[in-house]
Amino acid sequence: MGVPYHLVFLNQQLHEYNSARVGIDTNLSGQTATRKGIRQGCVLSPTLSNVYSKFEMRQVLDNWNGGITIGGGKVSNLRFADDKTLIAVSHEEIVALLNILEQQHEEFTLYAVVLTTTRPSCENEIRRRIQQARVAMTNLTKIWRGHNITKATKMSLIQSLVFSIFLYASETWTVEKADRARIDAFEMWNVEENAESSLYRPTN
Repeated sequence: MGVPYHLVFLNQQLHEYNSARVGIDTNLSGQTATRKGIRQGCVLSPTLSNVYSKFEMRQVLDNWNGGITIGGGKVSNLRFADDKTLIAVSHEEIVALLNILEQQHEEFTLYAVVLTTTRPSCENEIRRRIQQARVAMTNLTKIWRGHNITKATKMSLIQSLVFSIFLYASETWTVEKADRARIDAFEMWNVEENAESSLYRPTN
């Protein structure tokens, strides 16, 4: 990709011979070598992830002429953070693209979660996000109903632990009337589920 060698070398030195320890309460495990991945919290990590993602899509879409036509140009993929959407006009096209993507992942020992749809709708994704957020909300019931945690803290936890799951990549959704009803129902479920915790009760 035209990256100068000295930058590649510096990044290699930064990531080689790293180790990690697991902490549980006050106990720490022994050191374990980390052989894959990027450093969590490192300012370089988002850039390195984006560089790899761009390289991967170049490999997948090199000389690819499929996709849909919009405004006279071909659109074969959409990207959001580390999510990728491949667009094809036929079953054969999408199978061919996924096969190329799988080969790339095998080469770099990666894995992918693949969702396919033949409908220009986000219904399945919205349903999936709602279900994941429901599970997260239910798993934390003890926190929502605890009396030693302030309302402000609970609201912050809901935003970071529940709605972050539900709204991930929501900027890309096409929300239809039925989808809006599902979203409203999910929000109402949150209110009803947490009525006993005083989380949503107005204060005097």
